[in-house]
Amino acid sequence: MTDIDLLETAVSDDLGDHTRWFEPGGYSSVALCLIDSIYSTGNHYTGVIDAVRKYRERRGINASADDTASDLASAVKNWGGADALANTTKRWRCWPSTKAPYKADAVLRAAEILAAHRIETIDDVRERLGTPEQQDESPAKKEWLRLPGQRSGLTWTYFLMLAGVPGVKADRMVVRHVSRVLRRDVDPREAARIVSEVATRRNVSRTKLDHAIWRFESGRAVYIEAERPDHLPGQAHTR
Repeated sequence: MTDIDLLETAVSDDLGDHTRWFEPGGYSSVALCLIDSIYSTGNHYTGVIDAVRKYRERRGINASADDTASDLASAVKNWGGADALANTTKRWRCWPSTKAPYKADAVLRAAEILAAHRIETIDDVRERLGTPEQQDESPAKKEWLRLPGQRSGLTWTYFLMLAGVPGVKADRMVVRHVSRVLRRDVDPREAARIVSEVATRRNVSRTKLDHAIWRFESGRAVYIEAERPDHLPGQAHTR
């Protein structure tokens, strides 16, 4: 059996009927996608949701729901800059060092990159970054990957997913699951490729399969009827 065969069998055995899986969603706001995606790496899901909540509260829930990249950058600068955003949300670092910049700094700079390239809204993201070809040709992606702690591309991919562009966020849960099924170590790039291939075979969204694997591996319910929603009003499950 090929690696794809092995994972497809595991998906069938472990995850079952995909029509019962949670529907991963995102936000109607590029600003919220930015915060969630960049804060998500190396931190617990509930902490990320709390950071998003705190930004929403300071901005005003209704205002933040449609915040563009420019809205985020302008608001944070008015508050006093990236340090103020860190104090408002979480004082998390881009990597484990007291000398590392705050994730809030990466969020602000990512917002400035998107604004400079006129990628302001969810529609902009889907229209201009909706395909792998568009993403690879985008200067915004190249600039994002040069931000502190963002070189792997994991947060870039997750940002797109939260904005509704299908993808696989091969974080430690997904990599661990694929490695266990294949009985060998895989890196994030290989894990993403194999999950994507299985999604294509099973005619299911890559994002939906990625999310089901993550829920299963992290001990959460895979079927939506098995768990009450644990997210903010109007916000789909994220990680």
